[in-house]
Amino acid sequence: MNANREERIASFVVAAFSLAYFVGTFLIPVPTLKQQMGPSFFPKGIGVAMLILSGIYILQQLRGGVKEDDERAVIIGAEEKIQGKVNLKRIGFILVLMAFYAFVFERLGYAISTFVVFMAGVVYLDRRHLVRDGIIAVIASFVLYYIFTTILRVQLPAGPLKLLGL
Repeated sequence: MNANREERIASFVVAAFSLAYFVGTFLIPVPTLKQQMGPSFFPKGIGVAMLILSGIYILQQLRGGVKEDDERAVIIGAEEKIQGKVNLKRIGFILVLMAFYAFVFERLGYAISTFVVFMAGVVYLDRRHLVRDGIIAVIASFVLYYIFTTILRVQLPAGPLKLLGL
């Protein structure tokens, strides 16, 4: 099977997944209390974005696909990914990391578990930018935890942070 055909098939699979995700958001129960933004608001927004992006992906593939640009790949740091070899060891590590995240999420809380898993993934996949990635990990975990719990009033597991009153 050639790469163009594989990409076309992948675009339709992504679209089907996006549609299933979006339909699934309508199964989220409506709370008894009247809220401006219910628990399905953000998932529905993500579903709409996924549908739009998968539609764009399908259009790109039906028009002949996106041509690989070696210069663009170098700019975004993906030059080694053009070869197209699948690294099963990396995929296995990420799957184990995701299972670990699901296991420790309630115990350690959102902020700590997200930080630990993000940094473990970064150390395993790309050790060149640890400081930059560490800053991103702090923002993605602790700052987003603060935004969700304080501003948006979404309850996330606090883990040991509840001892600090956070």
